[in-house]
Amino acid sequence: MAIDQKMLQDYLEGLLSEEDNTRMQLYLAEHWNDPAVVALMDSHFDSCRVESTSHDRKMLGVVRDRISGEQAAMRRRTRIWITAAAIAALILAIPAAMQFGYRMHKDPAPVAWQEVSVPKTETMTLDLSDGTHLVLNSGSRVTWPDRFTGDTRDIFMEGEVLAQVSKDSSHPFVIHAGDVSVRVHGTTFEFKSYQEESQVRLMLMEGSVSLDVPSSEGNREVILSPGDMAIYDREDGDVSLSRISTESFRPFTQGRAFKFYNTPLRDIAAELERSFGKRIVIGDNRISGKRFLAFFTNGESLDEIIDLLARNGNLRVSRSNDSIYLYSK
Repeated sequence: MAIDQKMLQDYLEGLLSEEDNTRMQLYLAEHWNDPAVVALMDSHFDSCRVESTSHDRKMLGVVRDRISGEQAAMRRRTRIWITAAAIAALILAIPAAMQFGYRMHKDPAPVAWQEVSVPKTETMTLDLSDGTHLVLNSGSRVTWPDRFTGDTRDIFMEGEVLAQVSKDSSHPFVIHAGDVSVRVHGTTFEFKSYQEESQVRLMLMEGSVSLDVPSSEGNREVILSPGDMAIYDREDGDVSLSRISTESFRPFTQGRAFKFYNTPLRDIAAELERSFGKRIVIGDNRISGKRFLAFFTNGESLDEIIDLLARNGNLRVSRSNDSIYLYSK
C-alpha cells in the first residue's frame, strides 16, 4: 500500500471508509518512522498552517515519540500477540492527536475586536499588535483586532490620529473611516475624519500613503508623498492637494495647535468643542458654511481664537455660562 497527501488528509478528517481507515491505521503503525511517511506528515502540517507552528510541531513530536515507544514495546513481543484489536487500540490515538493539531491549524482562536473612545479635551495613545503606534485626538473612536490576520491590517476609526505604522510591505495597513480609507505600508502621518465634519484631512510626514474617496465613477485613489496634504470635501466631492513643509508642520500632539484650511465654521466649532469642552452654538445658519483659513499654534485660548475668527469673519459673539454663540453682524 502506498499513501499520498490526499489519502492522509482524508484519513485525518475521518473521510475514509471503515475498510480504508483500518488499512491506513495498519500501514501507519508499521511505517510511522519511514522517511517517506515522516515527510508526508510534515508536508501536510505545512500546507494547512495558519498561525505559528511551534505548538503543532511539539504535538507532532509527542505523537511520534509515543508511537515509536509503543512500537518498540510491540517489537519485543512475538507476532502472535499482535492482534487486530491491539493494533486498532494503538492507532486510535493517532487520529485524535493529529486531528487536534489539524484543527489548531485550520481553526485558530477567533480574533477579538476591541474599541476605545477618547473623551473630549483628552488624547490617548494606543499600541497595536504589529508595533503600530497611534495617538488619538479628543472625540476619536477606534476599533482594532487583538492580532492581524489575512492580507491586510485593518482598523476602523472616526476622529483624528497621528499614526506611526509598522512597516510590512506584504500586509498593507488600512484605516477605514466611513466613506474614506487610508492605505499604507509603513509611514508617519496625521489623519482627520470626524463624522460631523465635512472635511477629511490627511498630512503625510514620512513614507507613502493613498487616500481612497468616493466619486461618481467609483472610488478615487489619491497617492501622497512626504509633505503632501490632501483635503477631501464631502459636500462637493473635491480633493485638493497641497505641499506643506514637514519641518514646520505641527501635529496636534505638539501642544494645542489648530489648523483650518478653508474650513467651514461648523467644522471649526465642532473641533473647538472637542478640544476645550465648551459648547459652541452657531445661531445663524447663514454663517455655518462660512470658510476660514486660519492657524493657531501659539497656545491661544478659546476666547482668543473665537475673537480672532469673529473679527476676520464679521461675526458677532455672545457668551452665556459654558456656551458661546456665534451670529452674523
